[in-house]
Amino acid sequence: MSWPKNITQIAEGNFRTINGNADEMIGVGRCMKAGFPCSRVDITNGKYDAIVDVDAKRLLRIQIKGSGNGSIGFTGGTRSGQQISRQAASRKYKYSPEDCDIILGVDGSNGDCYIIPVEDIQNWGDSKNISKLQEYRENWGLLIEVAKKLNEKSD
Repeated sequence: MSWPKNITQIAEGNFRTINGNADEMIGVGRCMKAGFPCSRVDITNGKYDAIVDVDAKRLLRIQIKGSGNGSIGFTGGTRSGQQISRQAASRKYKYSPEDCDIILGVDGSNGDCYIIPVEDIQNWGDSKNISKLQEYRENWGLLIEVAKKLNEKSD
């Protein structure tokens, strides 16, 4: 089943922001439904959108990315809209382990989640089609695996 989109015809730029916020809330909710305490980080344009308590020893930093076009992006720092100067230098960057631990992709058409360790994206391009990310689809155990690896590094 596909979810309805913007049936009230909110202006495109405004709806893009609302839709991104909805993807973040869906991602946080799906983490909680999977059994992980999760909180949204209320800092706009931060390097991560949520934190997940995996094992009472490790909080994972989660960057939540919505997919409305069939692919998940791995970059931040870009903005669009009428108020954005096209002459300003680009602030685009690809997420790295210094920024977050997990990219959580939310398929905007059905709510499926793709749990992607940020280390895995380092040799990829700026985005990837969800058809090529099936090993990450609903793979919530990756949160535990990433937390274990990070705990081993810090011990």
